[in-house]
Amino acid sequence: MSLQDYFANPKHLAEKGELPLLSNLIERYHEERPFDGLDVVFGHVLVRNSLVMLEALVAGGANPIIAHIMPTPADEPVLAELTRANIPVLTPTEAVQHSDVYIDVNAALGRQQVPSFAAEVTRTGIHHYQDIDTTIISADNSKAKNIEGFFGTGDGFVRAWKLLRPDDSLEGKRLTQFGYGKIGRGLAFIARTASAQVSVVDTDVAKRQRATEDGFTAVDGTPNPDLQGILAQTDIVVLVTGIPAFLSEALPPDWMRANQPTLVNLGAEDEFGPAYADEEIMGGREIPLNFHNEWPTINKFIDPPLAAHIMALEAWATNPDAYGPGIHPLPEEMDNWLVNTWRQHWPDEDLTAIAQELGLEE
Repeated sequence: MSLQDYFANPKHLAEKGELPLLSNLIERYHEERPFDGLDVVFGHVLVRNSLVMLEALVAGGANPIIAHIMPTPADEPVLAELTRANIPVLTPTEAVQHSDVYIDVNAALGRQQVPSFAAEVTRTGIHHYQDIDTTIISADNSKAKNIEGFFGTGDGFVRAWKLLRPDDSLEGKRLTQFGYGKIGRGLAFIARTASAQVSVVDTDVAKRQRATEDGFTAVDGTPNPDLQGILAQTDIVVLVTGIPAFLSEALPPDWMRANQPTLVNLGAEDEFGPAYADEEIMGGREIPLNFHNEWPTINKFIDPPLAAHIMALEAWATNPDAYGPGIHPLPEEMDNWLVNTWRQHWPDEDLTAIAQELGLEE
C-alpha cells in the first residue's frame, strides 16, 4: 500500500474531516506544491491526526521519510497500520541519513544529526537548538500553539486520568502543579473545571502574580515553608515546567512524598529526575500522561499547532534566503491566518483567557 492509498482509507478521511486547518492546507498545497521534490524527515508522534499533517507534506510535493521518534501507547494503532501496509518507518538514527531537512518534535531528530533546516514545535526542542548553528523556524512560540497549550493538554490530562483511574474522580482532589506557562495555565483552568483544588508553584514572580489574578493559590518554587506546607497536604503533583530532571534538583524528595501524592509528568521529557523511581510516576516518566490517550490532544485543539508546524516548513521552503542561522518565529501573516481561520470554524469557543496571547481584543 502506498501513502496515497493510506490517505484514502476511511479512518484517515474521518480524521481529516475534523482538522479543517490542515484540510485547507492540503487543498492549497495540491495546487502550489511548495515542497516539490524536497526530501523531508517527518519526526512527529505517529497518531491519527499527525498523519493528516503527513498528507499535507505529500500534497505539497515532498518526499517524506517517516521516523518513529517517541514510542507511546497513543501511536501503537497507527504504527501497526503502517507496518501492515508496508510503509517504511525508520528509527531517528536511520531517518536522518536520508535528509537534513526535518519536521522535528522535542529535537528528536536534531539530537541525532544537525539539520540544515528544521521546523520545531516544542519548547524542549527549541532549548536544544538555540545554541546550535543551524536554521530553525519555531511554531512553539506561535499564537496558534497557545490554543493547544491552553485547552488541549489540560483536557488530555483529565481524559488520561479518567482512563487510568476510572474510579478515582478529580473532584475535590488537591492538585499542586509546578509551572504556569502556556500549558501550565491551561492545565490549572481545566483542572479547576474538573473541580480539583489547584495550587500553582513557579519561581517566576510574574507568573505567580498572573496565577493569583486567575484565582489560584500561588507559591514560590524555591524551598520555603509555604510550599512545604502545601505539599504536605496535596493529593496530586503535576510537572509542566519544561525543564528535564527539574524536581530532583529543586526540592527535597521527602517534601514530595509527605502525603504520598500521585506524581504526574506532563512535560515532553522526564521532569522528575533520578530521585524518583519509575513506579512512583503515574503512567511513567518518559512520556506525558496525556499520551496514554488514543488522541493525546483532541483534534479541535491540535489542528492549529499541527498546521503551524508544517507552515513553518512552508515559510522556509518558499523563501530559504530569508532565513539564516538562528531561531525564527512563524511569519505573522501565517500565524494570524491560523488563528482567524480556527475562530471561523469554532466561533463559540470562549477565548477570553488567552485573548492577549492570540492578539485579540478583550
